[in-house]
Amino acid sequence: MNRQSFYITLINTFIGIGASLLLKDNILIALLLSFLIIGTIIFIERKWLGEKIFRKKKWYAIAVYSALAVTFIIGLSFVTKPSRETSHIITSINVFLNDIKTGDYKGAYEQLSNASKKTYPLNDFTRDHSNNRISIQDFTIEQVIFNKYDDKKTVAVLSSPFLLYGHETLHLEMIKEDHEWRVVFSRKIATGKDSASSKSRKRDGVITNLFKKLF
Repeated sequence: MNRQSFYITLINTFIGIGASLLLKDNILIALLLSFLIIGTIIFIERKWLGEKIFRKKKWYAIAVYSALAVTFIIGLSFVTKPSRETSHIITSINVFLNDIKTGDYKGAYEQLSNASKKTYPLNDFTRDHSNNRISIQDFTIEQVIFNKYDDKKTVAVLSSPFLLYGHETLHLEMIKEDHEWRVVFSRKIATGKDSASSKSRKRDGVITNLFKKLF
């Protein structure tokens, strides 16, 4: 293949990469192909670049090539960030549900967000799971949906042939706190009842018992 044919092939490849980026499909592959193509061009034209562009200035060439390498690494990190975050989210969910599955409620509780822990104490969390005999069996994380306006919030869509907290498909909210993904959880998810109604029933129960004692 002569140079002219080679560069025509590269131009066609760049057009394909551009279409891929516009469609937001296979961005990582497009980035890697772009880097390989640019690297190939530099290698083929290294003599011309050294004489005409860098004017045989070694440190100038090193600076330019280093800048290209840094740009590629930053771009690669940016493109792969959603995949890395998704992996961390999946790991957190697996730890949480597998701890529930094995009865390690304290371990599962540690995966909850700070706000969840404030409104749902460990004793209540443990008692609700034990009293309601909540069991987790097989489950699949179908999708992780990131919030468009806050990249620290997401929703994981889980499914199972068995019920997950009473649902065939469970939408589990996640939030990023202290560089870790935590589960947003409440008593309503575990039992179908919120903490407020539980406290109300406890107060009603005390009053009812008092009247029973008096009358």
